[in-house]
Amino acid sequence: MLQHVTDPELCIRCSACELACPLKAIQCICGRYCIDPNICNECKKCVEECPTGAADCYIEIAVLHTVDEQAQWETLPAASDKSTPHQATL
Repeated sequence: MLQHVTDPELCIRCSACELACPLKAIQCICGRYCIDPNICNECKKCVEECPTGAADCYIEIAVLHTVDEQAQWETLPAASDKSTPHQATL
């Protein structure tokens, strides 16, 4: 399955994604913008507003990454961190 996340290497921390999300599924934790998979409905308003494409990131995962896990990322997680390191745009 795919999980919608923000790419920490592309993110410039402008908050455009957080402000665009009508469901408040995106929150800033430890300076990182994290998408709550339990709230996000894939409306893609964050993708439309993100100036760098960081919000247009989907990773193949076996188990959902929590926002607390996402807040610790400096790069997208590797396969050993519950996911396959490939990005796919839906």
